[in-house]
Amino acid sequence: MAEEPGPGPLPAALELLPAGPLTLRVAAPASKSVTNRALLCAALASGTSQLRGAATSDDAEAMAAALGQLGARVEAGPAGWKVVGTGGRLASPARPLDARLSGTTMRFLAAAATLTPAGATVTGAGPLLRRPVGPLVAALRALGAEVADAGGGLPPVTAAGGGLDGGRATVDAGASSQFASAVLLVAPYARRPVTLAAERLGAAAYVELTAALLRRFGAVADPAGPAAWRVAPGGYRAADLEVEYDASAAAHLFALAAATGGSVTVTNADPATLQPDAALPGLLEAMGATVTRDGACLTVRGPDALDPVDADLAAMPDQVTTVAALAALATGPSRIRGVAVTRGHETDRLAALAAELAKLGVAVSELPDGLVVGGAGPDRLRPARLATWGDHRMAMALAAVAARVPGVVLEDPACVAKTYPRFWDDLAAAGLAWRAHPGPVE
Repeated sequence: MAEEPGPGPLPAALELLPAGPLTLRVAAPASKSVTNRALLCAALASGTSQLRGAATSDDAEAMAAALGQLGARVEAGPAGWKVVGTGGRLASPARPLDARLSGTTMRFLAAAATLTPAGATVTGAGPLLRRPVGPLVAALRALGAEVADAGGGLPPVTAAGGGLDGGRATVDAGASSQFASAVLLVAPYARRPVTLAAERLGAAAYVELTAALLRRFGAVADPAGPAAWRVAPGGYRAADLEVEYDASAAAHLFALAAATGGSVTVTNADPATLQPDAALPGLLEAMGATVTRDGACLTVRGPDALDPVDADLAAMPDQVTTVAALAALATGPSRIRGVAVTRGHETDRLAALAAELAKLGVAVSELPDGLVVGGAGPDRLRPARLATWGDHRMAMALAAVAARVPGVVLEDPACVAKTYPRFWDDLAAAGLAWRAHPGPVE
């Protein structure tokens, strides 16, 4: 085992070295959700768009590379992304579009592929090909597209191209709100108005975020009833957009304050954001943390001991990892509900959390739509080597435990590059060093 602590190149596994209450003041990275939506809007738009403040990440790079194959010119620079749009005239790519491990990229490109003249196929890395896409394919067909998945409602997705007729469609969003967002993103280029209704929509705020971006790029997108939208033809105009902070990434930073009894301030936490994960600090208050705001600066101060919580996370399912990790540190049992959808995320997050928290000595009951986590307090947790399952949110959430409990080793820490490449560097800048460990035991 290496003796020199981080920062530095990431090893196969790392052990955070708890240093008491963490104090951190930092700008969170740009929103992945906004960035990938804005990249597609800008690529379809007429003219040149500037997406200021949008930092690179694996997901954004996957989207940008694919949009380049579709005829847009996408350039990343120190200040963000510059996108020369196609005016809705996408090219048909010479090879399949690779979404890598990005669910937003895969689903948004599947919808965009219907607008190409001669079709396109959207694929990705192995784990992505287990993530559902069938309801999106069905909705696109209802709007006149010729499109098919690989069978069983799973990717790859192949569209024949030729555009969308428009009309009315209903999408089952029970497995992902991204299905509704994907349809809305291409709806301004249909030949007739599109009216889309979403059924079983949990994280509705993400679709409202999409509709707001449509309007920012000049499209007409109006409410058409509960969980329904009407989008008029007419396309997009280029925009100069300041990409807001990533509330999901900020949540992982705030969790470190809650876990260690420290203080974390995110300096760019836009109070007007529509991102549902911006509600996470309120949940931390229910666990005993103190939350204060000064303009865009949002501060979470952790308590001496975390209280258990009964939380319905249907509106922000990505935070199941964060809340479950903190529940393991709480004094008493917590219940997390409403997150069956997370079984189809980067991994089955409920099964993954149950498996990893159990290694710490935490009693975990896995429910169809959530978890019961029997928090025993940090002093009763034991050292353990935890798998992150190649899941960026598992890694960042379990970092809160590793920052409080000595001897917790996290495998594959580099997976955070999917959305937050600087995560470990930001922690090291706050004095939370790490020690390298060898690769996984065969």
